Amino acid sequence: MILETLFFVLFGIVYFLVWVFTADDESSDKNDQLDQLDDGMGNIIGDGEHMTREEAEDAQARGELYDTYY
Repeated sequence: MILETLFFVLFGIVYFLVWVFTADDESSDKNDQLDQLDDGMGNIIGDGEHMTREEAEDAQARGELYDTYY
């Protein structure tokens, strides 16, 4: 009984740590794409359009921001 409880607690801790570290990598990858498309004035040039960073983040969240190079 105690071993089962210890196993589930350890499993929960490992699961939480994996979740935290993988979630951070995904957001940094998204930020890297927007940083590459930044024009230096706070605007993003992507898919042949000029947009604000907020508009680019929304397009990226919808999966519409494909152009990684300009």
